[in-house]
Amino acid sequence: MWPTIKFLGTIFISFIAMIGALGAENPFLLFAVAWGIWILYILSLRTKRKKELDRERLIREILDKL
Repeated sequence: MWPTIKFLGTIFISFIAMIGALGAENPFLLFAVAWGIWILYILSLRTKRKKELDRERLIREILDKL
């Protein structure tokens, strides 16, 4: 449930930032916010995958010792 909420929140916040950029005098800041949110979302997915790989490696090492 949490990954779905995080994904929908990312879409919502970046959508609001892009809508705000349409009428802004200097839209660069709002575009940067929207891109930054997506970059943070992607980085959070990468760290989760890395933790899963570390857990798998640990289990493999324990089983090898047996």
